[in-house]
This record gives sequence, C-alpha cells and structure tokens, in this order.
Amino acid sequence: MKQNNFSEEVKNAFISFSELILEFSTERETSLKRKDFEALLKVLVDNIPFIHSGSVLLQDVDGSFYYIAAYNHDYKLLEKIRFKKEEMFMRRFKHVYIIKRKSIDFIKELSQKVGNIDDTLKESVKSIENIKAFVSIPIRVQRKIVGFFNLDTWEDEYTFEKNNFLPFAEMISDLLSLSVERFELIKSVKELNEKINKVVMFDPVTHLPNYKVLGNYFDKYVSLAKRDSSNLYLIKIKFENIDEVDRKHGFDYGNNILQKFAKIIEKNIRRSDILVSLNRESFAVLAISKSFPYNIFDRLNDSIVKFINSQNLDLTCTIGISEYGVDGKDVDSLINSAEEKSKPVKESKSVKV
Repeated sequence: MKQNNFSEEVKNAFISFSELILEFSTERETSLKRKDFEALLKVLVDNIPFIHSGSVLLQDVDGSFYYIAAYNHDYKLLEKIRFKKEEMFMRRFKHVYIIKRKSIDFIKELSQKVGNIDDTLKESVKSIENIKAFVSIPIRVQRKIVGFFNLDTWEDEYTFEKNNFLPFAEMISDLLSLSVERFELIKSVKELNEKINKVVMFDPVTHLPNYKVLGNYFDKYVSLAKRDSSNLYLIKIKFENIDEVDRKHGFDYGNNILQKFAKIIEKNIRRSDILVSLNRESFAVLAISKSFPYNIFDRLNDSIVKFINSQNLDLTCTIGISEYGVDGKDVDSLINSAEEKSKPVKESKSVKV
C-alpha cells in the first residue's frame, strides 16, 4: 500500500511550532510550564496526520524523569509515573531516536508502571497501548539532556521513516533546547543577581540592609513624613571599641557580638522603622514620628545597656539622634549630626539631644 505524502502538513506544522516557541521565548522570562508544552504538542499532533499523541518528560532535581505534559493521553495517569535516570540515559536516548513497540520493552515497561496505579485509571491505559512507535526528541541544556519531547503514532511503526520525519525531529530538538536553555540562562542570571544584590545591599555579618539601602529608602521616608505631617529622625548607634574586641577575641567572636547586637536593636524598634548597618561598628534607624521618639530612644538605650552588662565585656556604645530639616536634609548630614550628638548609653532615661 502506497504511503501518503504528508511533507506539506509536516512543514506547516513545524512552522507553527517554531512561531509558538518564538512567542514563548520572547514574551516572558519564566520557564516553560505544563500548558506551554501541551500547546506545543497540540500543534504537531493536530496538524500532522500520522502523529496521534505526545508527551514531555523533564528531569527532576533528584535525577529522575517525570511527565510534565501530555496530549491525547490522560495526564492524571502519566503524572504518577517516574523513570530512574539509568532507565532514560541509554545510548538510544542520547539522540533523536525512533522507538518501536515490538523492538524494545520501553512501552511495555510503561504499561507495567501504569498497571501499578489506581484501577480507576485503567481505561486510560488504552492510549498508551495504542502506540505502535514513538520518536524520542531530547531537550538539551549546555549539551546535557534535561528532558524528552515524545511524539507517538498509533498506526504504522515505520511511519516516521516513511515520511522522513527525523530531520524535522532534529530541528524540533534544537528549537526546544534553545528555548529551555534561554530560560535556564535567565534563571541563572537572576540567581546570580540575587547573590550580587545580597553582597551589594546587605551587610555580610548581620545580614541587615546597608548604607546603600538607607539611601534608597530615605527619599520615600521624607515624603511619607511630610504627607503624614510628621518628623523624620535618624538614630545612630555605634560600638566605639568593637575593633578592640576583634583584636582580643578574634573576628568570629566580634561577629557573634554584632549579630546579637543587631537582633537586640531590631526587637526594640517598630516594624515601620528602617534598621541598617552603616559599617562594622555603626547602625542607623530611620523613624517617622509626630514628636521626638522618646519611647524608641529609651527602649534602645535600656536594651543596649542590658546587653552590654550581659556580655561581661568592656564594651562602649554611643547613641545619638538627628532630625530631618533641623540637622540636615540628606542622609549624610543626618548621620554626621547624629554622630556629633552621640552620648554613651546609660542607665538613666533619655533627655532630648
């Protein structure tokens, strides 16, 4: 019996597939999801007469492979199935490969895996048992296989060869790999940027925001204070002799003191206040208040005194406060003014400085 020539259908389906991949890859930065893979499968299955179903396998963090999508198969059935890494990384799966039902046990193994699942899904097995052959299309990221895009035929196990489908399958593999690798690259760049931001925006010892973050928030807090008819204050707290502690007890010990100290400050300010680490020895609190923030100042003073006494160390700490508009209108002016007004913490309550 003469085989139909489906070259035009295959070409048109591939163009539609390419356009859809391009759309996914250019309109967003998040990786392909189940619905995206299903849409890609649908384009090929619905438009190529000799392809009747399809599925997509992706590698999980533990190395195993799971079904992320399926078309003309019951996904509820396939989502329960997993393949071990060694089951997938056979030689025949490293390239585009046509797998025939009678030639290997892979499809039988799949049916057996299905057989171990809930009886209510047994009817759904028929779509798998109908498969006469499928083409396994690897998805690669930096030459490493991370998934497989599978297209099934239910009619003739030689249909992929008769219709010269392998060159198209290779191009599908290249397109999918480029798209997935792009999203992986974006993900890696974002993760790297997050790490860089943590280095640039946060103090490595206390993990508090740093001076740069204070500058970013300053203008916003000035606007908030004006809108609320309130005042903006900057409280500066400084360990005068942390260097001496480092020399006597080591940096690890000094770091531990600073981490505890930062938590003490954090517990004694309001959620709306901004706490930052200016440098190894200094901290700043940005606070909005209708009047001089005696309560915050007193809580900080008393808690710092208790902390110093609990450490059995000769620690010296000062605290000072400045007001926006009175002592300056920029971050540096307020920091310098608070430094000039700083006094050693003491047992008694605060007086306006």
